Amino acid sequence: MPAVIRDKEDSESSSEDEQEDHPCIAWSGLSRTIPVLLFVPEAAVSKDGNICSVGERYNMAFKIVRTESRLVRGILTNHGFHEVHPNSNDFNLMWTGSHLKPYILRSLQDFQKVNHFPRYKIWLKYTSVLPLFYVI
Repeated sequence: MPAVIRDKEDSESSSEDEQEDHPCIAWSGLSRTIPVLLFVPEAAVSKDGNICSVGERYNMAFKIVRTESRLVRGILTNHGFHEVHPNSNDFNLMWTGSHLKPYILRSLQDFQKVNHFPRYKIWLKYTSVLPLFYVI
């Protein structure tokens, strides 16, 4: 899986066009060359082609290990990511429900990111914030 990288020629000519094309990508860094993917919650319920095209355009992949999260899987799929087998190393994002062994973390490439939230921690954070935003 290649990382999302813009060519020098493309970055000079169409850097602002890229930002306008995809509302889900924010370019950061000193010269605006580091892409940051923004996930929108509307993707969980809508099949917007503009949202879905970002993952398909850059051939983004994810894998979910040792947990079952339908919401995360749905949001990633609706953003154009495709799921790979848990034993595969061709992924951009790994979502896991437990802490990873150090040798697994060391074997990751620069473009591979890991998100590990045990399910009970997400629930604790959700229940602590719920009274602040609960609308009857």
